[in-house]
Amino acid sequence: MKHALAPLPSPARLLCGIGCVAAIVFATPSRAFDSVETSLESLDSELFAVELLTLRAEHALGDWELQGTFSLSEYDIDFQPVSFDLLGQAAQLREQARSANLIASKAVVDKLTLDFGIAYRDGFSNYRSVWLDTYFDQHFEPLEGVPGHELYQDVQPSAASVTTGLKWEYLPANAVASVSVSRIQDNVSPGYEIDFDGIRRGELVLATTSLSLVTENVLTPRLRSRIALTATETSARSPRYAAEIALNAALRDRWIWRNKLGGSTENPQFDAHFIESTIEFHASDSFAIYLQGRSYQDSGEIENALLFTTAAPELDNDSVGIGFRYLAEKWSAKVSLLHSRSQFVDTNVNVDFFRNLYVDADWLTLQVALGKRF
Repeated sequence: MKHALAPLPSPARLLCGIGCVAAIVFATPSRAFDSVETSLESLDSELFAVELLTLRAEHALGDWELQGTFSLSEYDIDFQPVSFDLLGQAAQLREQARSANLIASKAVVDKLTLDFGIAYRDGFSNYRSVWLDTYFDQHFEPLEGVPGHELYQDVQPSAASVTTGLKWEYLPANAVASVSVSRIQDNVSPGYEIDFDGIRRGELVLATTSLSLVTENVLTPRLRSRIALTATETSARSPRYAAEIALNAALRDRWIWRNKLGGSTENPQFDAHFIESTIEFHASDSFAIYLQGRSYQDSGEIENALLFTTAAPELDNDSVGIGFRYLAEKWSAKVSLLHSRSQFVDTNVNVDFFRNLYVDADWLTLQVALGKRF
């Protein structure tokens, strides 16, 4: 198995991570960047933990505005096979993923800006992929001599992408429209199945193309909106369409109400929708506190071509959180705590081997961020 044992207990690593967040900001040379921000997110539940350390920096280079982001993710998983899985073995898993992203922006003509971005990820994109990779390793790596075993590969997932777009300020200081196109090549750890003809393997590479249209408008001195439309096409799947509407309202001098509503659909039978609301109180010009709630539902993922599918069943997810934000001339800081609850419908016979992956769960997410503008 390529997965390492789980590391030190989460509280100790969390304190180390918060120390890293502060150290990165304070140690950054003032001449190196125009601004720098670093954050730590820690998600903890009974079955898994995820930590994400992010460093973001901005710098002006001639006519170009550059923004670079580096992130390090760590997944710690208590892998537990179902009781009737005779080949599965319990394991404590640890995986890391690193990603880097660079966006360059330049004003090509008055009120028109060109954006260009590249990104790369080395490692798994989420904890669920680590769980499934472990399952297929345990069940198919030992089957030497079985027809098709030569298809088995110990893959290290990665992804590369390129994005380009245009942003047009068609009403100065009041309205902006943008269009962007992205292309992603995702090298995935595939799924496997076995029947009387031997072992068969799923896709090794997924290519995704996305087109996004966004418009942001100042409707009144106290009301702003954002509308986003996205069309996405991934290898061997039907196109997925998504839409999102956001409306921010300044209720009084110190109160802001932010709302989002969105959904997506894909043939033959995937639909998802969410609603999110945040109320924010500015206690002073620099300090704000906010409460937020979010509700998400989907009809379950599109089933793949395996004899037993790895597609997630229908999901309901609700979350509520509180946050504090500080914003001054040079310094910014943020602390937030979010509680989430996920509920899946009961798995059917085709998904029973993944019952311990698609299990109802509660988790807490803590985010600490610190930024400085030079």
